[in-house]
Amino acid sequence: MDDYGHVDDETPSFSISLYKEYRGQGIGTRLMKEMLELLRSQGYRKASLAAQKENYAVRIYGD
Repeated sequence: MDDYGHVDDETPSFSISLYKEYRGQGIGTRLMKEMLELLRSQGYRKASLAAQKENYAVRIYGD
């Protein structure tokens, strides 16, 4: 899928979205770690986190 996190056809990309009332509780971090562990168990060595430029959390992810 050619989304905001697209690197190449061999690198899976995913995104995480939480309602405001659930942010800041470590839920997104836990979801991201679980997803990375799942991808690792399936043989992927890298992944991309897709985030739109308008996403308030983009500053956390870096370039």
